[in-house]
Amino acid sequence: MLASARRPHMKGKPHRKALLARQVGEDVQNQDRGNQGENGGFSQQFSQDGRVEHSPPAQEQLVCEHCQKRVDNAAYDAHVAEHIRRQHLEEVNAELEKAQDDKEGVVVSGRSGIDFGILDSDNLNSVEVVITIKSTESAVSLKKARMRSSNRGDEHGVKFSARLRGKGHVVQKNATRQVSILFHASFPGVFEDTLELVFFNLDSRSTFIITRTVEATVGSREDHELLKAKAPYKRRKFVKPNPTGPIIKSLRPPTWTKTAWTEKLKAFNTPKALIEAAYGPQSQGRSLAAVKRFMPSVFNENTYGAWFQVLLYVEEERVKQDLDTYSLTEAKLESAYPRYKLLVEGLAENRPSVLVGDFILVSHSGDAESFNTRTWYEGRVHQVHQNHVSLRFSDDFSIYKGNKFDVRFVLNRLPFRRMHQALTNSFNPTRLLFPGPEHILGLMRVTKNKIDEINPIYRPLGEDEEQKETVAAILNLKPGSAPFVVFGPPGTGKTVTIVEAMRQLLDSNPEVRILACAPSNSAADQIAIKLMNLGKSQLFRLNSLSRRLNDMTQILRPFSIINENQVFAMPDKEQLSKFRVVVSTCVSAGVPASLGLGRGHFTHIFVDEAGQAKEPEIMVAIKTIAGPKTNVVLAGDNQQLGPMINSAIAGSLGLRTSYLARIMQREIYDLKKYRGITIVKLVKNFRSHPDILHFSNQQFYNSELLSCGDRALIHSLENYEELPKKKFPLVFHAIIGKDEREKSSPSYFNIDEATQVKKYCLSLIGNRKNQIKAEHIGVITPYHAQRCKILDLLHKDHKLRDITVGSVEEFQGQERRVIIISTVRSNKDFITSDIRRSLGFVANKHRLNVALTRAQALLIVIGNPVVLSLDPIWREFLNYVHIRGGWRGKQIDWDPEEPVLDTADFEAARRTKVEAEMEDTITRLRAMILEKHEEDGLIFEADDEDEDAAAFERPILREAE
Repeated sequence: MLASARRPHMKGKPHRKALLARQVGEDVQNQDRGNQGENGGFSQQFSQDGRVEHSPPAQEQLVCEHCQKRVDNAAYDAHVAEHIRRQHLEEVNAELEKAQDDKEGVVVSGRSGIDFGILDSDNLNSVEVVITIKSTESAVSLKKARMRSSNRGDEHGVKFSARLRGKGHVVQKNATRQVSILFHASFPGVFEDTLELVFFNLDSRSTFIITRTVEATVGSREDHELLKAKAPYKRRKFVKPNPTGPIIKSLRPPTWTKTAWTEKLKAFNTPKALIEAAYGPQSQGRSLAAVKRFMPSVFNENTYGAWFQVLLYVEEERVKQDLDTYSLTEAKLESAYPRYKLLVEGLAENRPSVLVGDFILVSHSGDAESFNTRTWYEGRVHQVHQNHVSLRFSDDFSIYKGNKFDVRFVLNRLPFRRMHQALTNSFNPTRLLFPGPEHILGLMRVTKNKIDEINPIYRPLGEDEEQKETVAAILNLKPGSAPFVVFGPPGTGKTVTIVEAMRQLLDSNPEVRILACAPSNSAADQIAIKLMNLGKSQLFRLNSLSRRLNDMTQILRPFSIINENQVFAMPDKEQLSKFRVVVSTCVSAGVPASLGLGRGHFTHIFVDEAGQAKEPEIMVAIKTIAGPKTNVVLAGDNQQLGPMINSAIAGSLGLRTSYLARIMQREIYDLKKYRGITIVKLVKNFRSHPDILHFSNQQFYNSELLSCGDRALIHSLENYEELPKKKFPLVFHAIIGKDEREKSSPSYFNIDEATQVKKYCLSLIGNRKNQIKAEHIGVITPYHAQRCKILDLLHKDHKLRDITVGSVEEFQGQERRVIIISTVRSNKDFITSDIRRSLGFVANKHRLNVALTRAQALLIVIGNPVVLSLDPIWREFLNYVHIRGGWRGKQIDWDPEEPVLDTADFEAARRTKVEAEMEDTITRLRAMILEKHEEDGLIFEADDEDEDAAAFERPILREAE
């Protein structure tokens, strides 16, 4: 069948009907074969009482004849249409690439591309490159020499111009002529264009076109040389581990003090059938539906544990898979008897994260086929250093057969097991899991008299009415209330507020016992630091045995137990019961119950940064130790970072939604109706300049936040010399750079953005009027590779070494006088790539909110506006900065005044625009070839070498700096 007839045929009903009829029989046969297996995999689900039932038949599917994938019947037309679109684009691309071929005996230099190289951004004069044209068969005339971008007719992108050197326009047979290409740029970045040469053969009277791609990079040669990829990126070969050979067990770290556990933690091994449904080879495209069949049909207090257990098992398996990507081959083990040293690159950056007590499997290196069947030795991590770990194996292990080993990192399942333990206990109070109107009957907002009775221990709190009301409301909660939410947007002092509430509770009632938790050790440490005035007899900072001592600040160590080996240890039940406040991470909050403390021992459980924790993580604190009268207080912001979830399946089925976010969606947490009863929103922002706060305030907080920071601090950089507009301390620096990868790392870096980060840091610290020190600057970037490249640049200058560079997650809860954000991604393949999907940082509005709200006095964002503008909320931000005058670099090619709709698909619009430009180019090139040419109409004046003819365009230089 001809291609032209095949396209409508494949989209037609007769073709689909025939396909469906042919496949129904296959599906029935496959289903029968599948049900003969051990567990039926896809065809099971839990009933309300836990019994396994058969699921309804799956939706009808067709097999696409283009790609052989199974596609739901309803989506088949769109799927095929996309294949047809891509096929057409391949044809267009092939024609454009063919235009680069030398033709009719004319040879043009630069077949692989004309590259100006790296041009110093501090010296942006015009730069010239010369190419040669040689005709070997007959005389030809160069009718036109122009840059493709000149056809756009605007100021965006035209940075190159071309002209023929010498007199006349004819290239005689066996003669050589030269064409000069000039590059003009006013700002850093990567510039690309295409040179179009239109020739007229004087013998055959035919026209033909030869094109050459042109590229120039304006930046720092020194930085490019230092940061260039150490080796080309090559996707790592991965052997999926499924060890069936023997595993020789290891020994417990001798530095650990024995703990007097009273409750044994069960294994909670992952169900094979569930994992096969989620990640097995047959689950392609259907894993979400397959996992759903293992979940309860309803979500309530009776099914709560089973619901989240399924999600946790799916998430755990994905974490294992991600950890397996760090597996090593032919790694060297060094003997340090009785231990062994293993070098692990990336250990300092937690890639992979390894803690004391973790397991690492090693086996003598061999071929890939034997990977899963060999004998593996389990090594227990006894010490973790900067770039190596110290392992202890069983006495059977030795390196006499060689010291080259294949290495697998084993997931520490303890956090998952603690979460499962919490989910499976019988304590499922509706007031905590599904709070509703019945749990707040008769409750009223605290009166002004109650608020005025508060005598703040932290004096500044007395000036903030919302903070005082929050403390008063918590202080007056009845035992056994629904969870109370402290909704704390950025910089509003939520941690200070809940610590004040703890102090007031302790002073008001000697029977009060508090468990204070946070998802991370750093956040838990902040709570403990603010409570240190309680003294060592009342405050205890509970730490995991595997936490590194050096990770905790010196001032908190007296509030923990540290054994003679300088390792954290657990108290016994009697010791722990004496403290009035215990501070831990959410996962370690399961320790008190495991040590024997009874349910209800703590009168209050506080969880800070509650929006960052997985719901089962918070349940370790609540379901294991809370009693019928225990009050729970959650502090956080559902508009900032949510839980870190590795599995897209578990995330989409609910694990990505935090406990805080879920209950804030319930009726009784409506701020208008129940403010002061179940929830208080803090609105005074003590961190940021009003213009820095404005965008997030408008986008996420209904414009309710008030800028109340120290004016001397937050307005201190309004006259910074690099601001495009004084008094507006925001900059968006538009750079079209290149995102690159190296070796086997999937992480991206962008050298031109890294250079610009360095320049801003130098200008801030170099001018004494700014009074900026390195520790006042924070650099946020979403990619680990970019973090490393920026640090390489900053560490070359001793003045910049104390600048913190990290991810958004690392900066949550922190603030800096200056924040510089490098967004990195600059993928310009709008045709075949799902660019927006690959921009995790860009596409996540909560991550963007956190990044923008870390800055106190100055915010600088560096990135590719074309890519960033594909996301609606980023486009809103770009429009805000542009309209207010904070723009530098490449100008935008859209109207910033045009309203941005949440439903707008800017990526599809950009793809359509690029496709249309490709079509226009093909049409224009074809038309030029078909043009009739008279000799006197040729474009060159033979006797005037210096005059530029009309067709040799000059660059448009109206683009603002």
